[in-house]
Amino acid sequence: MTILVYPAATQPTLARLLLLHGAGASVQSAFFQQLIPLLTAVGIEVHAANFAYMAKTMAGQRQVAPKAEKLVAELEAMIQSLSQTENGAALAAEQVPLWLAGKSLGGRVVSLYLAGAEVAPQVAGGLVFGYPLCPPAKAKDPVKAAQVTLLRSSFLQQLQRPLLICQGSRDAFGSAADLQKAGVGQAAPDSSLDFVPATVLELALADHDFTLPKSQARQTATAPHAAFLQAVTAAAEFIRSQHAV
Repeated sequence: MTILVYPAATQPTLARLLLLHGAGASVQSAFFQQLIPLLTAVGIEVHAANFAYMAKTMAGQRQVAPKAEKLVAELEAMIQSLSQTENGAALAAEQVPLWLAGKSLGGRVVSLYLAGAEVAPQVAGGLVFGYPLCPPAKAKDPVKAAQVTLLRSSFLQQLQRPLLICQGSRDAFGSAADLQKAGVGQAAPDSSLDFVPATVLELALADHDFTLPKSQARQTATAPHAAFLQAVTAAAEFIRSQHAV
């Protein structure tokens, strides 16, 4: 298992973040090259990990991404690895909270894990950078779209830790409005949780890769990173809010 570590650029460290990729691109891809420096700049120590299938693909043995449910066990192993010693020094989980994050497929895996019955006590919460509510190909069939949307949204009311979903308003896999329409961001009626399981942040005009339309990007001072900056700023504030005394 290879986990790439990017130290926080400011101290004290706000959180340690185990960051997972989407189905088709690794944590070394362009999306993460924009995201990771912004995360470290706000005091987050990033631990970026590729799933085994992606590592094999990068080694020349192309693999198809498994279903998200089959990757949960691999995430559990990563969490266990981070909880053990690294370079001879114990990671102080009780001092620096551990958060999970993922893009697209990685976000689904994180969400499924957080909805499970045995979330590790050191895990404080999760972040999703573009949730794949319904693949565009299946969205063309109303029946299939409804089935997939229900499957991928209903369990988000049963999360055991708080989750922030940063979602573009132009995301072809489901916009922020689509997530809210599906009930994401609402606790189940019979829930005993003392927090809202999932919070949805809309990234105006951003697509699944947080890209803005060219016309909008030219008018935005922080282009082409405006959506990334909005997401990371919100993520840092979300983490702080969960650990406020």
